[in-house]
Amino acid sequence: MSWESQVGQARVASILHNSVKNNRVAHAYLFAGNQGVGKLKMAIQLAKTLLCVDSDGEACGKCHHCLRIDSGNHPDLRIVTPEGTSIKIDQIRELQKGFSFKAVESSLSVYIIQHVDRMTVQAANSLLKFLEEPSYPVTAILLTEHVHQILPTILSRCQVVHFDELPFESRVERLKSEGYYEPIARIACQITADLGQAREWCQSEWFAQYRNLVLQLTEDILDKGSYALVTIQEKILKNEQGNQGLPFILDLLVYWYRDLLYFQIDRKQELVNTDQLDAIQRQALRCSRPWILKGIDVVMETKSRIGRHTNPQLSLERMVIQLQEG
Repeated sequence: MSWESQVGQARVASILHNSVKNNRVAHAYLFAGNQGVGKLKMAIQLAKTLLCVDSDGEACGKCHHCLRIDSGNHPDLRIVTPEGTSIKIDQIRELQKGFSFKAVESSLSVYIIQHVDRMTVQAANSLLKFLEEPSYPVTAILLTEHVHQILPTILSRCQVVHFDELPFESRVERLKSEGYYEPIARIACQITADLGQAREWCQSEWFAQYRNLVLQLTEDILDKGSYALVTIQEKILKNEQGNQGLPFILDLLVYWYRDLLYFQIDRKQELVNTDQLDAIQRQALRCSRPWILKGIDVVMETKSRIGRHTNPQLSLERMVIQLQEG
């Protein structure tokens, strides 16, 4: 693992690399960014570089420090994760106790705290004291997805490093490498920039079921019969996810209509539903470009209306009627 391996975070990697190389490492960092953007991976890379015996701004990956970090048993690197739903004061006390003496094998110690925003008030106060008065050279790396929930007193003692969203194709490739079905991964990554959220959707059965429902709904709408209203009533509103799933269905519907448009204007390489080319072609031949553009506007308006707590059934039925009227 090297700085170059920090996919999608070249800017952050460059900042940290230069800090180490120029001996300007902060005593405490706060890595802020959405789940899945590589905060923990970057934190371990920084720790490895700091503890490596042959480092010149880059961990060698071969010394006993690097190898022990890779194996997860370096005595001068500790990683704290929430116990249950929170990080408790006993965890911070244990961390302080473990670092109350000089580093075992290195000239400094490093600790990483994941989800630091989940600390109890007592744990946060204890950590604040530890940040201010470490017994020996210590570098703290705190990770959070909710920087606004961190105490200002802790923020003021850290160098805050904001992580970028991973590029769309990088997110898709990451999920593909983990074994997820590419078309579903592409749709999930299109709807959310949060890789962790996209991964969760790819793992769920309901997300794939929603896409099938959207495909059926679009066919029913084009047929201009009453089947579309039946699909809404019997399969969408009565779905086990209930009204909570409606924003997903409407997002999927928007991207389906966008695929129809991209097919028509010969931008097929940008399609999201890549495994539904036959259905996309069939529907694209039945729709005019103005109708598709109007359809996207109608669906987005419906999503906004439901977000304002308008009756979901009436909003969806109105959407279908508007689309069928053309």
